[in-house]
Amino acid sequence: MISLVISSVLKLYLILNIYQQAHYQFKPYLKHFIYNFLFYDFLIFILYFIGYHSNDLPVRIIVNIYICLFSLIFLLKRKPLIFTKRIYRIIIVCIPFLFVYSYVPLFLLIFEFSIIPVLIIDKVISLIINYPYLIKAKKALTNYSNNIIGITGSFGKTSTKILLQQALACFSKSIATPKSYNTPLGIARFINDNIINGYDNLILEYGVSNKNDMQDLLNLIIPNVVFITEIGYMHIDGLGSIENIISEKMSLADSVNDGLIVLNYDNKYIREYDLKCNSKVISYGLEYGKYQGRNIVGNSFDFYEDDKYIETFEVNFVGRHQILNLVGVLSYMYEMGYDLQILKRAILGFRLEKNRLEVKEFNNRIVIDDSFNSNYKGFIEALNILRDSKGFRILMTPGIVELGKYKLEFSEKLVEYIVNSSDAVILIGYFQTKELFNRLIKYNIEVYLARNFMEGYEMYLAIARTYDKSSLLIENDLPDLYRVGFLW
Repeated sequence: MISLVISSVLKLYLILNIYQQAHYQFKPYLKHFIYNFLFYDFLIFILYFIGYHSNDLPVRIIVNIYICLFSLIFLLKRKPLIFTKRIYRIIIVCIPFLFVYSYVPLFLLIFEFSIIPVLIIDKVISLIINYPYLIKAKKALTNYSNNIIGITGSFGKTSTKILLQQALACFSKSIATPKSYNTPLGIARFINDNIINGYDNLILEYGVSNKNDMQDLLNLIIPNVVFITEIGYMHIDGLGSIENIISEKMSLADSVNDGLIVLNYDNKYIREYDLKCNSKVISYGLEYGKYQGRNIVGNSFDFYEDDKYIETFEVNFVGRHQILNLVGVLSYMYEMGYDLQILKRAILGFRLEKNRLEVKEFNNRIVIDDSFNSNYKGFIEALNILRDSKGFRILMTPGIVELGKYKLEFSEKLVEYIVNSSDAVILIGYFQTKELFNRLIKYNIEVYLARNFMEGYEMYLAIARTYDKSSLLIENDLPDLYRVGFLW
């Protein structure tokens, strides 16, 4: 029994790690542990059964030791748990439950499920604790009289936010939510930790992954300027359908009256949407919209209003989709009367977040780091860059992990691009990449399977050593939340 308690304590680290990566949501948390039930629990079930029914003391000792040793896997090779106040609170609430469960072996054997009452209690406590925190932020936002810009989209919102903040900072004091602080609590934390009244522009990122998430954000504050960057199949598991994704994202634009809406018209869902608000619309794109980025050659492009040439810009980052994000920013800045000549010089110093199509050169090796996250459009753009790179071209990826029931369809589309741009592919994790693997092996291309990124990177180094020049594209990360089974 002591070994089961030790095993449960070790598993608690895994449980909290996955729960944190699931953003404290039950559905992705339960999905992970249901898929991994055999991997986490089957061997411990068998060992416990052997030890419980054995009268031989050495056998029982060996079984207990083995259970403890096996449970050490719950601590290995995973994204580190961030010990926040909430995590400490869950641990404290767990203590009496562990004591009670020590009398019921089944509860310890399936601790990832029997801990759910603790997580429910934590949900209630969090609501009570967070309510005054949200009220304080809402009051501060209500009293803020300057420009509030809300940015949302299935992807592209963080890059657009970063580019817009840098552009506005050339002319006035502007502040934006850091990293991915795009939930009500994240925005509230940002507002409560900063004196926002000293800034002319407040840029907020609105993240949506489940139904009614946008309404929770709108209850906090409705912006007077809205950017909708893209709409696609990301977070389909939480939102259920593309129709729900469109409705949830566009509800931010619909909430604004007598404001300004900046829309990416290259996206057909946005272009064809019937807005339900009385606001001025600025449309942009590379192919559609009033403002367009045209004649893209390398890192430069021409900026047009309808068919009127305005200016040529150069950037220090790569990817057509990032130029598209910048075109959206330029459209807004131009409409608001800012001097594009000042921006033209400043843009050369603009930076995006790390691991977003970062090109790094090491002698004769090039690494294109796009590991922050992935979407179909960004994946294609990254593959186009790999295609034109020097030397032996290698792709390392777990695929796109948030496509739900559309994963098979997008895997079929990706294969053609991968084959035309890569000489070798290293796939991370069998469960997530099996559709890609089954299709890629039909082509004349080297395909390798790795359990994790460390193993995949070792494969890359072994391959790269045999060539004078090589280029590696690292596309997407694979959080522990999406890992399944023994192939880790």
